[in-house]
Formats: sequence, structure tokens, C-alpha cells
Amino acid sequence: MKRLLGTGIIAALFFISSHTTAATMECYVDTIKFDTYRPNVCFALIWGANTATAAFRIEEDTSKVISSVIWSDDAHSCGTTSDRYCSFTIRAFRAYTAKATILYQDGSWDTASAIASFEDGS
Repeated sequence: MKRLLGTGIIAALFFISSHTTAATMECYVDTIKFDTYRPNVCFALIWGANTATAAFRIEEDTSKVISSVIWSDDAHSCGTTSDRYCSFTIRAFRAYTAKATILYQDGSWDTASAIASFEDGS
């Protein structure tokens, strides 16, 4: 029994150590002040605005080189690029989801998404 338990613990530790972290997407809704990227969800209050620009980026993983990024969902207008950045116009009072499939040069891939929205203060 001890041998079986020991083998199970070693197998679990190996699995945990070989698991890589998922990619993270960050975003901000452009305002007149200095904007900073936030992970997964971004929101702004922009008085009197009907539209704004939402900016998204894949957080850089220095251990892997990106071959291409396939943007989808509300970010489909960015298409397939070698860039980790995408931006597009959004309207007030609606959540916009940007999704991306990240293809790395080593043949691996990952997915990430973020949600952006804003209100106009009315």
C-alpha cells in the first residue's frame, strides 16, 4: 500500500510540474487619461461617449515565441496576425469578448480571452 501511495504521489507531482500556465489576455477601454492593461476584464466610465476603443493584448510569455494569433469572437476583425495586439470600436452598455488562439513556433498552442465594456454615465 505504501508503495502504491508513493507511486501515486510521484505521478501527481510529475503531472503538476509539467503543466504549463495558460496564456492571459489583458485589455483596456481607451479614455482621455493614461490607461493600463488589466487581465481578463476591463471597464471604463466615459461621460457622453457612444463609442470607445477597446485594446487587447496577449500577455508576453518570454519562454515561447508566438508564430501567429487567430483573433475571434468580437475581435474577429483583427483576423490572423503575428502580433499579440488587437483593438476595435465598442459601443456603450454592451460587453465585448475578444478571444484568441495563440500558435507558438514550437508547435504548441494556447487560448485566451478578455471582456471589455464601458458606460457613458447616463
